[in-house]
Amino acid sequence: MSLIKYIVENKLENEAEIIFFGGSFNPWHKGHTNCIKLASKTTIIIIIPDHNPFKEVTDFNEKLTSESQLQEIAKEHSAGIYLGFSKENKPNPTYNWIVEVQQKYPKMKLSLLMGFDSFMSIDKWYKSKELLTLLSSIYVASRLDNDEVKNKQIKHLESVVPALRISFLGNHDQEHLSSTHIRKNEQ
Repeated sequence: MSLIKYIVENKLENEAEIIFFGGSFNPWHKGHTNCIKLASKTTIIIIIPDHNPFKEVTDFNEKLTSESQLQEIAKEHSAGIYLGFSKENKPNPTYNWIVEVQQKYPKMKLSLLMGFDSFMSIDKWYKSKELLTLLSSIYVASRLDNDEVKNKQIKHLESVVPALRISFLGNHDQEHLSSTHIRKNEQ
């Protein structure tokens, strides 16, 4: 099922804003849960397990968090979940699917939810300037933030896309967690 079909089937095409929370989530941990908890309760959040173009692709069936676990997490936190990209087992840059949704729903506000580490690297993502231009907002959950580099990144992104709204959602108790470190410790 395509993401557009998912939006239609879940009757989301008339939403004012959708927040997409993408990531490899391998494994999902309490830091990811806190990102959702910090985000707006009035806006639809769709979790999008995907493959990070900067990392080696892990077959969906070999991931440490199963499809049924992700569905349960989404349900528990009143979020949607779109699993279509994760099953493709190939990198899928965010720009590719955001542009498709934006073309289909040009009046809908499209936003991303992410941790601080993703925020610090978003300008290195595939077609980052074009992606940032398509977004209404970026919602950032703290993750061991450094104010100096944070402010530098804010200024940089504002110079690239002045209309982009960047909202910092605050801190949480699980900022030290990292899926990469969890995987390494399980080996």
